[in-house]
Amino acid sequence: MDAVYEISIAGWNIARATLDMSMTGDAASGRYDADIFMEPQGVAKIVTAVRTYVSSEGQTAGGRVLPVKYRVRAEEVRQPVAVDMSLSRGNVTSLRAVPPLKERPGRIAVTNAHKRNIVDPLSSGLLPIKTEDGRDACNHTLEIFDGWTRYDVKLYYKRNENVATQGYTGNVAVCGARWVPVSGHRPAKKEVQYLEANRALEMSVVPLPEAGVAIPYRVSIGTPNGEILITPSQMRISSAGV
Repeated sequence: MDAVYEISIAGWNIARATLDMSMTGDAASGRYDADIFMEPQGVAKIVTAVRTYVSSEGQTAGGRVLPVKYRVRAEEVRQPVAVDMSLSRGNVTSLRAVPPLKERPGRIAVTNAHKRNIVDPLSSGLLPIKTEDGRDACNHTLEIFDGWTRYDVKLYYKRNENVATQGYTGNVAVCGARWVPVSGHRPAKKEVQYLEANRALEMSVVPLPEAGVAIPYRVSIGTPNGEILITPSQMRISSAGV
């Protein structure tokens, strides 16, 4: 799959992300690798020039997504941002995160237990399915560790709908979502409290039954400053021989 996602807040375009993902194997088991490159757009260029590169690779087996490598690089002027994480069977085996998480009063410590049975943020976009319409993609709780914080995203099914964008026309399953902080956060912070209480979270996914997964199509997040939308302006999905 090749896709270009436009990211906006309150109708203002702020970033563009280009995704390149490939999978081999079948619905029972396979391997994947994915790369995202994101850069500011529109008014965001006035305040930042940071460009971010994220990659992940791993395997799918037995209805699970099992990343083995996760990497982040961000061109931050004041301080570089980087993550290098290796995993085995969903457990973190090595980690380098820059800058390190700062000690702050009230912060919930990240323990070794919080680094087990997890997926990285990019791999969390692969949702195991068994149905043709992908509605069971919404029957998951994503246990995510990003190198600094551990959190859950609890999905639930809302509806199916038809969509169209350049390169793709078809059906998507729409999932509601709840964000649940686990560790690395400070519960007293207003931002954490707002996200935890936020009901305006939604993600639609494209089912890929031959691969046994669904992949993100559109994401919406309600905020006090307006809705954040991540929508594809282009999406091309192909299989062997196509």
